[in-house]
Amino acid sequence: MERYPAEELVRWCQRTLPDDPRGFEALVAQYKGRVFATSYRLMGDRQDAEDQAQEVFLKVYRGIRHLEEPGTLITWLDRITVNTCYDALARQKRRPATTPLTPRDTTGAEEESHYADAHAPTPEEAALHHEIRHCLETTLAQLDTDARLVIMLRDIDDRPYQEIVDLLGLGLSAVKMRIHRARLAFQQVLDRVCPGVWRTT
Repeated sequence: MERYPAEELVRWCQRTLPDDPRGFEALVAQYKGRVFATSYRLMGDRQDAEDQAQEVFLKVYRGIRHLEEPGTLITWLDRITVNTCYDALARQKRRPATTPLTPRDTTGAEEESHYADAHAPTPEEAALHHEIRHCLETTLAQLDTDARLVIMLRDIDDRPYQEIVDLLGLGLSAVKMRIHRARLAFQQVLDRVCPGVWRTT
């Protein structure tokens, strides 16, 4: 798939929509994985994530002609995704049962994680890895949405602080404080959810 600079995609859409959808289709193809991954981690359910991703791109279609700074496309897209999922969770008044660390592809297989071991694990290691992963996902799901989001952005996706600042619209010190509190909350929940498993690592 050909990839385009964000600014070029925005200008293409602004120049041709609604008469010619090819620029928007290229934008969707380039960023649908990013939008779905964020939606899936926040919603915790594939169908809900797909629904919210569709809603995100509908909002992008409606709003992209008014995006004044084309270079901010990715931050704008991330913000729409987060806010759309927040609104959906608020309407449903629920938290996901688990929060996936990595999205699954359409076959249900997990995408390869950059945390994966280079060597093939033994059956015992594989079982322990699965149990630890389940603990982490269950713990994330029990955090409030704000804490889950910043843990996801900083500790799972390894996003730079400045990107998180731009996404959340907060100052750097406020973002660092939110991450610090989220990590403390994560540790407290993890100690309660899976203390035995965590002590074995």
